[in-house]
Amino acid sequence: MNTLFWGSSQLSIPFLSTLLNNKFIKLSAVVTLSDKPQGRGMKILPTPVRRLAQEHGIKTIMSDVIASETFYKNIAELEPELSVVVSYGKIIPNKIIKLHKIGMINIHFSLLPKYRGAAPIQWALINGESKTGVTIFWIDEGLDTGDIFVQKETKITIDDNYFTLSERLIKLGTNALEDVVRQILDGKIIRISQKGEASYAPLINKQIAKIDWDKPAISIHNLVRALVQWPKAYSILSVKNKGSIKVKILQTQIDTETVGNLGTNLVPGTVVKISNHYISVLCGENSFIKILKLQPENKNVLDAQQFICGYKVQQYDKFS
Repeated sequence: MNTLFWGSSQLSIPFLSTLLNNKFIKLSAVVTLSDKPQGRGMKILPTPVRRLAQEHGIKTIMSDVIASETFYKNIAELEPELSVVVSYGKIIPNKIIKLHKIGMINIHFSLLPKYRGAAPIQWALINGESKTGVTIFWIDEGLDTGDIFVQKETKITIDDNYFTLSERLIKLGTNALEDVVRQILDGKIIRISQKGEASYAPLINKQIAKIDWDKPAISIHNLVRALVQWPKAYSILSVKNKGSIKVKILQTQIDTETVGNLGTNLVPGTVVKISNHYISVLCGENSFIKILKLQPENKNVLDAQQFICGYKVQQYDKFS
């Protein structure tokens, strides 16, 4: 089966590998975004997908302007039967969808129609969802609106973060993709209309990463675990006789041990307890959160004990 793979991010890699290992798939080309400046040195580097394609000698088509006539001709020349799309980064025009004999399928990391859009994993965590999943669906002109081929569900635990949840979703998704490809090869095409209330997962930006300590501890915990890959939740810590430090907060737990009236003058963001393993902070609605892992700006990641010793953090210092 003459197949194209469309992807750009690291999330795409396991799915491309799945197709490369399928002897019944003829992978004609990989479609990915153009090389871009990356890292601290801002060197021009290829996407992870392009790098893997090059290692396997697969033709690569790169473009950020997929509505162009040149791009259309490049795809048309390949006469694709099926395209598999995972974290590609662009909405695909209908005239390109129509080039495919079978169609284009997308692997999306949510239970559609919930969390259509660019960042479904992060927003499921931010919103404290108890479950999510993977949807393989047929691409149409809308934003993640096409008919569903299959869905696989997984629970979200309170200790999950972006990395652990992504890993589980990737495993679900690659297994589901193998099954879907097998069914398509056998001529079994499933199309189920999306049902239920739609919600959206827009791109993550740095503006949402600043912690609002007036929010309850669970909301702050959800933000931290959702943004642990990028851009990382952050706050400014004012330390007595040390000034202010910008810190990224990378791991937290809900503190159910610190209870009672700690003083009427305390405001959210106040450090209420110092332990060998955590810093407990007052949050909104008289709730508390334990900070377990931090990263001072332009410094290495530290556990709570290392941070407390290095920066002489004391009770009643304040995050803002």
